[in-house]
Amino acid sequence: MDLEELEEKEEIEMCEAEKRWLEVKSKEWEAEGIKKGIEQGSEKKELEMYQTMVDKGFSISSIASIFSVSEESIERLLMKA
Repeated sequence: MDLEELEEKEEIEMCEAEKRWLEVKSKEWEAEGIKKGIEQGSEKKELEMYQTMVDKGFSISSIASIFSVSEESIERLLMKA
């Protein structure tokens, strides 16, 4: 095997390694995106629920007590709206 063939073989191996790395990272990024989307959807639903309760006259402290969360977390979420 001459030098040119070795270089070509090495280049192919590097491309294959890069492809495998990208496949792994792609799956990680996809999983991360799904997780983030679920978290955002959950947060949006919480916000809608808290806002509805506030609109119906529930106090922040009552909502916090019902859902066993801090008043600060509810206020922070409502401030994002």
